[in-house]
Amino acid sequence: MVVGKGFLKTAWVTDRTEIIRAQASNPLKLLCPRRSQTAWVYTTTFGGGLVAGDHIDLNLEIGDGTSCVLTSQSSTKVYKCPQGQTTRQTTQVAIGEEALLVIAPDPMTCFAGSRYQQEQRLDLAKTASLVLVDWLTSGRRARDECWKFSRYSSQIDLRRADQRIFFESLLLDPIDGPLNSPYRLGKFHCMALLVLVGPIVQQAAEAILSEISNQPIEPGIPLIQAVSEIPGGIVLRIMGCETEQVSYVLQERLDFLLSWIGEGPWSRKW
Repeated sequence: MVVGKGFLKTAWVTDRTEIIRAQASNPLKLLCPRRSQTAWVYTTTFGGGLVAGDHIDLNLEIGDGTSCVLTSQSSTKVYKCPQGQTTRQTTQVAIGEEALLVIAPDPMTCFAGSRYQQEQRLDLAKTASLVLVDWLTSGRRARDECWKFSRYSSQIDLRRADQRIFFESLLLDPIDGPLNSPYRLGKFHCMALLVLVGPIVQQAAEAILSEISNQPIEPGIPLIQAVSEIPGGIVLRIMGCETEQVSYVLQERLDFLLSWIGEGPWSRKW
């Protein structure tokens, strides 16, 4: 087993957000280009993916009044895990007062026979704001590997001022029945979760809540959106028959970030 540890800390220096500490160990890499007043951080791994038994442990401290975008260099690939090994990724985040953190990686792609477990714990100060995207594709469709991973587990624990405001636990395991069955994921090949919390994203969250709450879900449609209200924000869930459909919706929903971070999270990649 290889454990890759990462740590990142931001602070407001003069007139911009600066990364005052960034370190990572194999197989994790952190790329921190200087682009604007917002700090941009790209995660990647040696070899372009996570192999059996890899464990990524990432800790972020987002300082008061700063803004940071955490994204990935490309889709995170989880390779086959023989002998029951599990690939793990844990993220611990603390966001300071009046700070903004945007976590918007490319989607996770789990290969056939892979086992993946992730846990995200995010602690927000009272006036902190968060944009969190967590999404997953069905796998390598060109190789007929749709939903053929062995196990996928994800937990998101979101707290503000030590009070839990959102907890998500997702388990996709073929032992409970074929994942591509009409009663489970069926025709869909991409699923996404978008969380918006905090004063900076409040207006955008209210607009999405108003729009989606009044939309009926029609049988047979290729894209489904459902929204739930949580304290100080919303949770938007998206299911699409194509990854491109879901990515378009995410980009459209996050257009409001242009005025805060200068460009969209994926503008230089897609």
